[in-house]
Amino acid sequence: MKSFLIVVITLSWLAVAPVSPAESTNHAVALSTKAPSTGPTTNSTPQQISEANKKARAKFATLTRKLNELKAKAQKETGDARADLERTIAALQKELDSLKPTLDNLQTATTNTWSDIKSAFDQGVKDVEKDLKDLP
Repeated sequence: MKSFLIVVITLSWLAVAPVSPAESTNHAVALSTKAPSTGPTTNSTPQQISEANKKARAKFATLTRKLNELKAKAQKETGDARADLERTIAALQKELDSLKPTLDNLQTATTNTWSDIKSAFDQGVKDVEKDLKDLP
């Protein structure tokens, strides 16, 4: 969750940070040496981006379903076990809720911003999946 917030804050800062011509050149060099992305890039076709967006929506739906299953499991628990599970569910729900705006932004992003938003979304999904996997 923390890494997701750091990515979102960094992306927001980069979008509004002033850049001098010299810094712009250095930034372009840094970007050109960046490791290749595994998903669609700014050179992707609208069809590729659309398919990746469908997969992102499906992943979000899967995480939502898993959280709902966990909520049902919590209802069957009692005492401390239930209280612990409900605290975990609340934290996971908060993480999932914070992913929803990113998913919405992903659906409406321009081709220039899409890959950055996708990276932030993917990191948030990884965080939630890790937290779900770490449950007892």
